[in-house]
This record gives sequence, C-alpha cells and structure tokens, in this order.
Amino acid sequence: MKAKEVNRRIKKQKNKQKENEKFDLDNEIVIGLKEKTKNKKRAEKKSAPKKKKYKNKQEEERAKKKKKRILKLVKWLTILGILAGTIIFFLLSPLFNILEIKVVGNQKITSEKIINMSGIIINENAFKIDTKQAIINILQEPYIEKVEIKRVLPSTIEIQVKERQATFMLEFANGYVYINNQGYMLEISEEKLEIPIITGYITPVENIVPGNRLQTDDLKKMKAVLKIMETARSNEIEKMITKIDISNDRNYTLILEGEGKTAYLGDASNINTRIQYLKLVIEKEQGKRGEVFVNQDVNTEGAIFREEV
Repeated sequence: MKAKEVNRRIKKQKNKQKENEKFDLDNEIVIGLKEKTKNKKRAEKKSAPKKKKYKNKQEEERAKKKKKRILKLVKWLTILGILAGTIIFFLLSPLFNILEIKVVGNQKITSEKIINMSGIIINENAFKIDTKQAIINILQEPYIEKVEIKRVLPSTIEIQVKERQATFMLEFANGYVYINNQGYMLEISEEKLEIPIITGYITPVENIVPGNRLQTDDLKKMKAVLKIMETARSNEIEKMITKIDISNDRNYTLILEGEGKTAYLGDASNINTRIQYLKLVIEKEQGKRGEVFVNQDVNTEGAIFREEV
C-alpha cells in the first residue's frame, strides 16, 4: 500500500512537472514579445523616412525656409486657380450675352453690312467672340481703313470704324475707279463724282481691283499730286481742277474744264510759286480758252498764256 501510494505521488509529481513545462506562460510571453518587438522595430526603421543630415545649422534653416516658401507658393497657386475658375465661369454666364451691336464712324458703308462682315451675332457671349478675326473680316471692305471693337459690358459690342474717302478717280473702261489719297482703290463705278480724274497712270489693268493700291511709280507721283492740290486749295483754285495727267513727272498737266484752260505745270518743285502764277493767269485771262505754260524757269519767266484760236 505504501509502495502504491509512493508510486502515485511520484507519478502525480511528474505530471505536474510536465504541465508546468507545457504552460510556462511567463517564458512563452517574454520570448514572443521579444521577437515581436524586434520585428516591429525593424519594420518601423525600414518604413520611416530617413532624416536628412545637414552639414550645419544654417543649411538646415535654409532648407526649412525653402520648404515654407514652396508650401506658401502651392497655397497661393491653389487659391488663384480657384479664383480664375470662378471668374471664367462668371464671365461665360448668360449675363454677358450680346443684346446690342453698335457701329460708330461709318458713313459710306452701312452698319448692317459691317455687322454681317464681323461675324458677331446677337445672344453670343461677349467674351467668346474672336475680335481679331472680326477686325480682319471687316477690313476686307476697301472703304474701311481702321477698325476697333470694344465690349461695353454687360451686353453691348461697339464697332468703331474709320473709312477711306474717295478723293480722285481713274478713268477705267467705261467707268471710273475711286481712289483715296494713299492710292487705295475703293470702288469701280459708272458714276462720275465731283472729284479730279487722274490720267496717265501705269498700273496694269489686271491690278485694277478694289482693295489694291496703285503701282509704286504711280504712288510716288500721287505724292506730287497731293502737294499740287493742297497748294491749289490754299490759293482757292482747287475746285477748278478737273483732271491731272501724271504721265510725265517733269511736267504735270492740269485740266480746268470750267475755265477752258490746260495748264502745263512742270515738276513739283517751287509748287507754291507755280500755282500762284497759274492763279494770276486765270484771273487775268478769265473767260478765254487756251493753254498756260508754267513749266519754264518760274524765277525769271513766270507763266505764259496762249489763247486758243
């Protein structure tokens, strides 16, 4: 009995020892925690950004300031982007749709034609129209010299134009070509205007198209013609001149149909003196038909009148 009791106690003690070895929680927890802690630290060390090393305190301060400036710039760019988007949305709203188109400065060309040429239409947003293209379109009209387009907010477009004026005519086929002082051809018409006719030009027939200019040689002669007409205006005989022959730039010829006289003016030198001599002959020989020669040396001979026989 005692032997059995002893064996039982020994067996019990061994079982208890095994259970203790199996459930030694202190050792197991410590070992597990140690491994987990080590792994966690390794992972954190790998994932954590490496802190930049600076040579000195000043370099670190400069880096911090630079970072602040970048953040500030990003902030303002974001604000400006939002603001720009808001403004664009506002400008493209129906509030700025065109309700009226005005044309200012036109006399020869109708407002309706200028508006149609511009391509601008009612109810279109004022900020969507291509003003540069509209100006190009309007300038296709030979009578239009200059164009400016303004947005009069919220809903009006104003087209300001400057027109060319027909100051001379060219004889062409059975009609006339109206030109301005700069030699721009404005219109071909059968109607004769009360303005001087230019003859003796050399611009080729194929170039006689509204919108074109006279040939270079003719343009040079036009400068002399303008000088002649300006001086004639100051001497009050401008309206008497009905034709100017520019075929010979050494001897411009003026036709005064109402006076029945043809004046050979010479070149454009001493033009004031030449026109004054012409005026004297007109006043002295009033009512007589004939020719006036002012193409000599005006300093010694003046003007000579030969009455028509």
